[in-house]
Amino acid sequence: MGMTLTGTVKNGGAYKVKGKDNSEKIMISFNVADELGNTYSCQMWPDNPEHANLVQVIGQARYQPVQLVVVGYTVRMRDFKDGRPSAPQANFIVSNVQFPNLQNTAAAPQMNGAAGR
Repeated sequence: MGMTLTGTVKNGGAYKVKGKDNSEKIMISFNVADELGNTYSCQMWPDNPEHANLVQVIGQARYQPVQLVVVGYTVRMRDFKDGRPSAPQANFIVSNVQFPNLQNTAAAPQMNGAAGR
């Protein structure tokens, strides 16, 4: 069981990244702000069964309320392209992503069930 997070999507999208084996994968990355203003960097990878649905809507989810389950996390040093010094960053692996205001649209993910990775 993971932690449930409720907040608002600040920004996000689906991005091509190179895996460890040099293959291309589509990573979904988005930031969620909670009611206190804390920001969580969220990711979903293609091994999650919800990935294909979320890829379709994440680009239009800015400023939308969201509820999700954090199923894991990684902490790494992040290198910034603008010359700022590297800094630690936590990335939260998520599942069961739901947008309450988008549930009535055809492209909205219809995700039910237990959280999985």
